[in-house]
Amino acid sequence: MTTNTPSVQLIYAGGTFGSHGAPLSPLPADVFLPILGTQLATHGYTVEILPNEIIKDSSTLTAMDFVAFYQQILHAYQLGKRQFVLITGTDSLSFLAAFLANALQDLTDISLVITGSMQPLFIPDAVEHQINPHSDAWANLSGALDIAIAHTGVFVQFYHQTFDAKNTQKINSQIHDAFVGTPATLGGIKPSTDSQRIADKLLKLPQLVNKASHTRIQAIYALPNDADQLAYDLSHLHMDTKVVILIGYGSGNLPSTPAIKTALDQLHDQKITVICTTMCAFGGVSSTYAAGAWQYTHGVIAGDELSIAAIYGQALWLSLNDQLTASNWVADQ
Repeated sequence: MTTNTPSVQLIYAGGTFGSHGAPLSPLPADVFLPILGTQLATHGYTVEILPNEIIKDSSTLTAMDFVAFYQQILHAYQLGKRQFVLITGTDSLSFLAAFLANALQDLTDISLVITGSMQPLFIPDAVEHQINPHSDAWANLSGALDIAIAHTGVFVQFYHQTFDAKNTQKINSQIHDAFVGTPATLGGIKPSTDSQRIADKLLKLPQLVNKASHTRIQAIYALPNDADQLAYDLSHLHMDTKVVILIGYGSGNLPSTPAIKTALDQLHDQKITVICTTMCAFGGVSSTYAAGAWQYTHGVIAGDELSIAAIYGQALWLSLNDQLTASNWVADQ
């Protein structure tokens, strides 16, 4: 790495990466970022820190926060910035990444890499902030910066792997190799985006911010309960629910009863979207089994091979834009 590289905009949003102490909690930006900046400069990276007030454990992030990150990136893009790295916590990293990938997919010349770490950059129990030699933080960040400099697109960088940000999932809560996903296609730098496109996106921002405050995506998990429980859950949603992610067994299998079918038909009539996925980490859903195929005649959309996080991110973006339909879902895969 040399110093003759384009400046990357760095967004620090907290998470394990910048945490310290026992129990771990994110360090304030004014403490963490100067030390990180020195480390980056030592390794020859040219980075600008974008001011960001959303610094917290990623388990507490909301749709409002997701839109705020999108807004922050758009405003920097409007000023001519094109390369971004976002450090966040791993708990909701895949959800945020999927949302931003869908939101920014029409900006062909942007590069955004989302990363984090399973161990903090600093030794947690050291009084002074000393680099943790056993942490994955630096490898993940340097890898993310290298991708942001050399390629356009929206990616997740983790444990020496680059994923398509639209479809990743955290599958391990302890080890460095914590994520799986669709491998990224790296195609170098692409041409500039039509300027009208960014203008249109900026005009829609107030609408997105407003809708994010009262848009709810609800997950219902299939368990070996009496089937009446599933029917009850489908019939007693929060009033702001726009989407239900129905997490089934195997390839999307679920119990089938008249009450469940009626509940799904009612949700379809109310224009509440139901998307079926599987609790399995790999393989996705299919209509191979009658135990899963029946639901698709009652307005349910198949989540295909997208992870739960990927479904959430895409569904949130489409919902905020009033575009969540079965045809748009298929077209957006």
